[in-house]
Amino acid sequence: MKKVRRLYKQFQPQSYVLRIDPDRETRTITGTVTVTGVKAGRPSQRITLHQNGLKIRRATIVKHDKRGDEEVAVNRINHQATLHEVRLHTDTLLYPGAYTVTLEYSGTITDSIHGVYPCNYEIDGRRTALIATDLESHHAREVFPCIDEPEAKATFDLTLVSPLHELAISNTPAASTEEKDGKLITTFQQTPKMSTYLLCFVYGDMHYKETTTKDGVVVRVYATRNHTPAALEFALETAKRGIEFFNYYYRVPYPLPKCDLVALPDFSAAAMENWGLITFREPFLLAEPKTASQSSREIIAMVICHELSHQWFGNLVTMKWWDDLWLNESFANVMEYLATNKLFPEWGIWNTFVTNEGLAALRRDAIAGVQAVKTEVNHPDEINALFDPSIVYAKGGRLINMLMRYIGEEDFRKGLSTYFQKHAYGNTTGNDLWAALSSASGKDIAAFMDPWLEQPNYPVVSVDQDRTTLKLSQQHFLMDMTKTDRQRTWPVPLLGTVPEIPSLLNGSETVIALRQPDHIRINKDAVGHYLVHYARPEHAAALASLIDTKALNESERLMLLSDSSMLSRAGMQSFARTLELLDHYRAEDSEPVWDIMSLIIGDARRFENSTPKLEQPLKALVRGLIQAQYERLSWEEKPGEPSPDIKLRATILGLGVYSEHPAITARALELFKSYKTDQSAVSSELRSIVFGAAVRNAAAGAFDYLLNLEETTANVDLKQELLGALTTTRSANEGKQLLTRLTDTKKVRLHDVDHWLVFLMRNRYTQEDAWNWLRDNWQWIENQFSTDKSFDYFPRYAASALNTRVRMEEYKAFFTPLTHWTQLSRNIEMGIEELENRIAWLERDCGDVKKYFSQYQQ
Repeated sequence: MKKVRRLYKQFQPQSYVLRIDPDRETRTITGTVTVTGVKAGRPSQRITLHQNGLKIRRATIVKHDKRGDEEVAVNRINHQATLHEVRLHTDTLLYPGAYTVTLEYSGTITDSIHGVYPCNYEIDGRRTALIATDLESHHAREVFPCIDEPEAKATFDLTLVSPLHELAISNTPAASTEEKDGKLITTFQQTPKMSTYLLCFVYGDMHYKETTTKDGVVVRVYATRNHTPAALEFALETAKRGIEFFNYYYRVPYPLPKCDLVALPDFSAAAMENWGLITFREPFLLAEPKTASQSSREIIAMVICHELSHQWFGNLVTMKWWDDLWLNESFANVMEYLATNKLFPEWGIWNTFVTNEGLAALRRDAIAGVQAVKTEVNHPDEINALFDPSIVYAKGGRLINMLMRYIGEEDFRKGLSTYFQKHAYGNTTGNDLWAALSSASGKDIAAFMDPWLEQPNYPVVSVDQDRTTLKLSQQHFLMDMTKTDRQRTWPVPLLGTVPEIPSLLNGSETVIALRQPDHIRINKDAVGHYLVHYARPEHAAALASLIDTKALNESERLMLLSDSSMLSRAGMQSFARTLELLDHYRAEDSEPVWDIMSLIIGDARRFENSTPKLEQPLKALVRGLIQAQYERLSWEEKPGEPSPDIKLRATILGLGVYSEHPAITARALELFKSYKTDQSAVSSELRSIVFGAAVRNAAAGAFDYLLNLEETTANVDLKQELLGALTTTRSANEGKQLLTRLTDTKKVRLHDVDHWLVFLMRNRYTQEDAWNWLRDNWQWIENQFSTDKSFDYFPRYAASALNTRVRMEEYKAFFTPLTHWTQLSRNIEMGIEELENRIAWLERDCGDVKKYFSQYQQ
């Protein structure tokens, strides 16, 4: 795609004075913007700003120089719709220097979840809406004319017109308010120098709870009145403690007087880090004390810490351009775990980091055609596709954690503090951060990190040990090993168990003389972003025996199983070997390890599509795997029980429902009957299990009861659990009923459509209808999502669900003509690659898998 013209090079804003009047009833925006800045480059007869969907009604330009101020007549206003520009033409040649541009304009409030948009909800039988903004990555131009690029930092003085008797909030505290013509006019304090995408405002009928950090920062959590004040308390305390932690950790104080966190009924992402006014989708901020599960609290805490980290990484210091997005997201990813671990050490959140981020990153990053963490961005339409959660977030976070381990946490902290102090309120590239960390650690950080960030994929390190002779070699790893680059290498941190193993493998291979013949291990604690292949069967068997005795820690146990699965999918061994390794985990009692075990069970279920007779043997295997933990944990939560066990119980019982474990299924159905008359009969962590059992087993009236509950409850946790349960139906008619709701925004929020759809596609009883629905309703999907970050999820999720050659060919036939969409092209190409890899694996290993499961056939 043609490289977009960077407008910052010709005009560099210093300040914006804004008056914005978004009218909820007419769904229009009227506004005035006065931007003062410096015209750069060559003399010309125009100044160009970004706009998208705005109509500029009047424009003036004033030139500032030593002789005073001089107005320059604007003779033509040229709207460039495809370029998202407005060009202000003059008869006078405009020389480089200081100018003030004032524009009067109008626009629209649309249902797309960006720019200015309504967050619709119902309360007391009345339908109403909050009005909110979401401007990342390039949607500020939909709200006011500006230079909408991250490097174009400026201050903002916002005046917002909103209805009387409603709360209006923005990035900074209100400087003044007045009532005029039946409206509330709020003028906010000037913001710090910041990028346009961080500006935010929200108004509507909200309530809040407030606290203050020990450094005097006022923290508030806002929500609609659908939610009780108690639902705001967990987020409020977490945010307060999070700001205090980051002040300590970064050694740079939070720079604003307040930090607001707002739960929005409609929001495309989990949250957005607007400086001083962080916006959230409701389930990622609100926790009703009596009904929120442990899992929900952990997710809320991590999302809050992620967004708070951005107040420094991304807001105080911002990337110059979107190809360094990882400077924002990769760091925030790892810092959300580091901070959450400090706030809630009893949760053992670092093991969750290995499962959540490690497994997502390793699987996505092994597909040919995947983007590198640092990827060149030529056009704004490419920016949305850049937000690949498995790469920029998960892989990037793993690499930053790997770097922290490589240089040590104290040098890591020192380097970050230097970086923030030197570049505060400015823009940077990755090299600026590497310079700070290199100075703090004395190591060449760029040489270590650039190959990991700028190259896609990762290596597999083969370990070939013959008593005291150890050969280590690395090879580019892909699901399709015929497409690997044999010349590609990485500086691999070996993290060995004996001192003879060097800290890094820089070349393609090395041979080491060991002092003892005992079997070694590398990648201790699963810190490195690579796979390990223990080449000799006796070595692999020795490691499997360490699982039986739990001599390996949790991270190593789960990654050993994950590595085996990945090697199988790439054809380096049979998946039957992974299933044999899984047998060693029958005594496993770690919740994060059970996450990968569940994933392997899910992999095995893919073979059912071509061989339905494997369903019952697989369920027999699962019943055997869960039995020890079912006997240990049962259904009842114990006083003082560790939070990982609370979550593990849900995993075990969920697998029990899937595998038709008689006792678990019977108890789940009993609890469902009790729940209908007493909702306290089922603990919050187990509700989704009980609901799912009732739907899967077609309990009388269960589907209709739960669907009605989903449509009427305001409890955000409960709604998500009901979504997961309802989509497990085995009834084609019930599946079709769910699909018909997807285009009704009063029943299904736009930000939930992709979840309903992918869950139904992953259910083999409803897959065909869901796959047909996606194709039949594609025009509606384009209309609703084509400008949203979630648009490229549709080809990605569809590819993740399909398992047969017939479906693969249908996928190609449907999506290949859609590659003209810049936002979709990468995920469509990767979806085809993923399907080809998966079908080849399933066909290649099917015979071995059937042979393995023959032991479970009756």
